[in-house]
Amino acid sequence: MATSSQSSVELGSHEVKDYICNACEDKTNVEKSADFYCKQCERFYCGNCIDPHGNALAKHTTFGRVEIDKWPVSKKVVDFLQTCDVHKDHTIDKFCNLHEQLCCPKCVSDQHRYVTLQLFSY
Repeated sequence: MATSSQSSVELGSHEVKDYICNACEDKTNVEKSADFYCKQCERFYCGNCIDPHGNALAKHTTFGRVEIDKWPVSKKVVDFLQTCDVHKDHTIDKFCNLHEQLCCPKCVSDQHRYVTLQLFSY
């Protein structure tokens, strides 16, 4: 997984924004939607930033939005998906077979204390 991949998660909502341009974020701290992903750089670029990247690094492989299935899942999206819906400061790390629910440590102590849980890894 690319460590520099970025996405924006709205605080207080379940909406995950699209990928953002790493170059714009680095230069101006602005979250502009990305249109391209560079496999070698492991970074996302908007339409304006891909041209300078392409001129300097012409042999790099880039994928546009039509090939978004080749883009990595961003770390922020993974973190968002692994966060407990009830206890926002906890990460989900167990599954309760009885209740058929994903659980964080706080859920386990509150609701699943007497149930055998299955640990899982990502």
